[in-house]
Amino acid sequence: MSAARDAAPGTTDSYPPLRTAAWVLYDLANTVYIATVTFVFTPYAEATIGDLRGHSIANFLSMLAAALLVPFCGALADTTARARRYLTLSTLACIAALAGWYCDLGGFWLLLLFFVANLAYNVALLFYNALLTSVAPPDRAGRISGLGVGVGYLGTILVLLLAPMGSPDKRPFFLTAALLFLALSLPCLLLVRDRRQITLPQGPLGTVMRDANRRLLATLRELPRHPTLMWFLIGNFCLVDVLNTAVLYFAAFTKEVFAERAAAGYSLFGAVFQGEAGVESFLQIAGLCLNLIAMLVGISIGRWTDRNPLGVMRTSAVGLLLALIGGALFGGVSPLGYLCTLVALGAFGLTGIWTAGRKIVVLLAPPEQVGQYFGLYGITVKLSVVGAVVYGFVDHAYGSKPAMLAQSTQLLLGLGCLLMVRLPAHREAASR
Repeated sequence: MSAARDAAPGTTDSYPPLRTAAWVLYDLANTVYIATVTFVFTPYAEATIGDLRGHSIANFLSMLAAALLVPFCGALADTTARARRYLTLSTLACIAALAGWYCDLGGFWLLLLFFVANLAYNVALLFYNALLTSVAPPDRAGRISGLGVGVGYLGTILVLLLAPMGSPDKRPFFLTAALLFLALSLPCLLLVRDRRQITLPQGPLGTVMRDANRRLLATLRELPRHPTLMWFLIGNFCLVDVLNTAVLYFAAFTKEVFAERAAAGYSLFGAVFQGEAGVESFLQIAGLCLNLIAMLVGISIGRWTDRNPLGVMRTSAVGLLLALIGGALFGGVSPLGYLCTLVALGAFGLTGIWTAGRKIVVLLAPPEQVGQYFGLYGITVKLSVVGAVVYGFVDHAYGSKPAMLAQSTQLLLGLGCLLMVRLPAHREAASR
């Protein structure tokens, strides 16, 4: 056992910078996957299958399965202190399914592999988040979380620079994305370990699972007695519902709203965008701007998040609401207005909600129940796919702008729930 693992929690030696950097790098690695889904796979699946309904249903089912699994996975991580092992298994499963998209097996098999990859990706996030307390002390959890989110957006920039946006055959890029995911995740899988002082249970895996499930059910039974946690989970569900939809359909929405105007051509800062190639070029620019802004926001809001995570989350929700309205107003009308609203405000909303959410969980969770609390947090993240299904069907019936505006209902509900949240005063003060 290393000296770093034996070091007393809270000391400098407890959190070696190399392991913290490896944890941050994993955020970049898994962003390669989600960026590939957003900018390459979703348009590819729509072109292959014919519409987005099958894709929406596969996404919903994978997130539902993840929501059923993550609370038990969190309890298992708390019971065994083996979060890294389970992170490794789920990450490799996601990478294998991602590489499988290269095979031209038809619509059903394509969606099945998407289901497997998305399920594994979302389960891996639970174990990854549970390792945050092993690489950052409570008073720096917001900064490290924000750094991870900010650096993670470099993964999207890599995808936008490397993906064949204008090519009709996008399948070879899926192999490239799988190799990138593997290479960038290896430092975390090899170096970061669960450092919580947990007495490992004796007996076979079945016994361990039963013990983990008992602890989880006890936590769920006590949930009504903890209104702060309950309101936070409901609010997070509503906000992340919009985030998941925005990430999933950003590329498809941008291409659809600017397709008609691109026939005649439009300009931005002297550059002319015309035809299908012009739409692809503008999408690439919009994606790069969104992720550069999100990266800068993630790196810069760490201290604010440590001091006032609820303020960050509420402000981010308002920013995201304004982004939706701006996207509907300026989409296909003003490229500059689109970049200033949906892209810029959306980048702030995305980054702030993810960064502050992890910090709030760390503040609410007892050290020995971090996995369970992230499991409950994970339920709200995985089940928040109502917006994606609504978007798919409203888009099919009425168009993309009404589908985008339909997401504002969840945002307002989530913001209302966050106004009911009161963090424990003693833990918030200790964090500051």
